[in-house]
Amino acid sequence: MAMHLGTINKTYSRLLALVILVVISIWVWTSKDMLVKQNQIYKVNHGASIGTVAKDLRNGKWINSELFFNSLSKLLGANKKLQSGYYQIDPNMDVMTFLENISSGNVVTTKVTLIEGKTLNDYFDQLSSDSSLRSEDTLEEIMQSLDIKAPYDGWFYPETYQFNYGESVRNVLARSFQVMQEKVNELWNDKSINLPFKSPYEAIILASLIEKETALDQERTLISGVFIRRLDQGMRLQTDPTVIYALGDTYQAPLKKSDLKVDSLYNTYKYNGLPPGAISSVGYESLYAAFHPNEGNDLYFVSKKDGSHAFASNYEEHKDNIKRYSNNI
Repeated sequence: MAMHLGTINKTYSRLLALVILVVISIWVWTSKDMLVKQNQIYKVNHGASIGTVAKDLRNGKWINSELFFNSLSKLLGANKKLQSGYYQIDPNMDVMTFLENISSGNVVTTKVTLIEGKTLNDYFDQLSSDSSLRSEDTLEEIMQSLDIKAPYDGWFYPETYQFNYGESVRNVLARSFQVMQEKVNELWNDKSINLPFKSPYEAIILASLIEKETALDQERTLISGVFIRRLDQGMRLQTDPTVIYALGDTYQAPLKKSDLKVDSLYNTYKYNGLPPGAISSVGYESLYAAFHPNEGNDLYFVSKKDGSHAFASNYEEHKDNIKRYSNNI
């Protein structure tokens, strides 16, 4: 009888162990994966505990079990290495991968592309509406923090930048400002001789006029040469983009003769010399052209209406070009 009971107890114990193993296996199987159907971003706050993270994820229905999440984090040692930041949760990501990410600081990154030819207000609006960035300051507060005095346009280098998700708009503009300073300093030290610039910013101003006048790289040094020679000879620059900038939100295309009368220091039809500030951001080609103008004799250029320009060294030739290309569509 005792042997029979012993056999029953052993069988029961084995059956119980098997049931427990099956239950644990099912629990692990149903808890091992993150429960998202599309990419999600989760923020681990500074000072958060692994328990807080588990609770957040369970409340958001992104994991199946807090207990499994906490247990696995202890097993991996992730509970002692939790790092704050933004983390991406992908469909089919397992809990172990997510724990490895938040314990190693493998935060999600974002790319920001600033396009040349835009104003600082354009950049600020773009960055402020970017959900991957934090917008905490006004534009004026950011300019003060970077110690940039008005006018602000032109000081920010257009490029594709990579940042950690959740970076501030201020830091994005700070990076762009730093890169522009580096580019300008390099070119200033290697510029052509006898340029009429009193400061590097005046070269940026000229570069912005070049940027807005042509999209063709091969024309940039030619247009730079025209502007430099006009400045040297005391001629007004008479470039339409400065008038458009001066008109601001009141501008309606196409530019009209009456628009050329706007009373603004940016109106290069009305005032001699460079305008007081840049009218847009500038790419490297325009910046380089401002420091290395073509050494020809041209003083005029007119659009051929196909994106390129016809250049002339005297006004009579320029008038002929205007006649020739004025009917091009």
